Amino acid sequence: MVKFKLNYLIVAVCVIIIGVAFTAVVFSGKELKTSLYQKGEISFNYPDTWETTNQTHDSQIVAFSDPKSNLTVTVNRQLMPAGYSPSENFTLNVPENQSGFKLISHGTLDPNGNNITSNVYQMKINGTTIQRTELWINKNNALYSIIFTTTDLGINMNSPEISSLTQNLTIKNTTLPNTVVIGQVSMPSLGLNWNISDDTVNHYGSVYHIATSFYPGQNGTVGLLGHHTRYSAPFNNTYQLTTGDQVIITDYLTQKKYIYNVTSNGDIKSDYKTNPVQFAAGTYGLTLITCYPPGYMEAAYQTHLNLVSVMPI
Repeated sequence: MVKFKLNYLIVAVCVIIIGVAFTAVVFSGKELKTSLYQKGEISFNYPDTWETTNQTHDSQIVAFSDPKSNLTVTVNRQLMPAGYSPSENFTLNVPENQSGFKLISHGTLDPNGNNITSNVYQMKINGTTIQRTELWINKNNALYSIIFTTTDLGINMNSPEISSLTQNLTIKNTTLPNTVVIGQVSMPSLGLNWNISDDTVNHYGSVYHIATSFYPGQNGTVGLLGHHTRYSAPFNNTYQLTTGDQVIITDYLTQKKYIYNVTSNGDIKSDYKTNPVQFAAGTYGLTLITCYPPGYMEAAYQTHLNLVSVMPI
């Protein structure tokens, strides 16, 4: 009798264990409900819980937020200017002590032949640790990026939030239209905000990224040229910038904001035609250049700045 009861107990326990195991498999294997996003050459699936949000900048294709969590997602596309080379592994070159971006992991994956590079960063914003997962694809002479931002440090490449999108991501080969806008520059103390173009200084509402200078995030000085009196005169008030004032570049190529502080203003270079302005390597700086005196091109008026921090867009 005792033996029978013991066998019965063993069977019952096994049934319970099997039932628990089966339940775990069912839940862990539960299919995630998704919707299809398709626009132009790009398509992917995303969780049904995500909601689309307003576009915040020109290179953004679509943005999502998950109302059930603190996750935000942006999908972006930026054409690369002639001569532009992405950094190795698409990582941020600016040191952590200057940028605030701490690289946690780097990897690659190849669903559907997309050759995706992944970089995971952590940074603190207002005392809160933020995790930022960046997925990069170089295709169609453009940089495609998918950026996941969250305070949930447990989200990784195997999380449903990310894998549901990457496993079904498709980017078709296509010819994209030329672009002239690669970012924006703002001067909060002057209330100014201008596009940055990559082809000419003669655009209304834009300044020009000087081809012989560096790009934001590269280890060298960025050079921006703007008219003083014509074509919207974007740099007609740069003489009002004082030491410590901020100038912010929102860079669509790296999907980051670069914050610079003015170190000096009013450097006038009279021989710029025979001895062009040089942009030094090895320093994360910014030089704003316009003509001098106003309405004439007798000299180059320069404002010098140093990088102080990097922020997510």
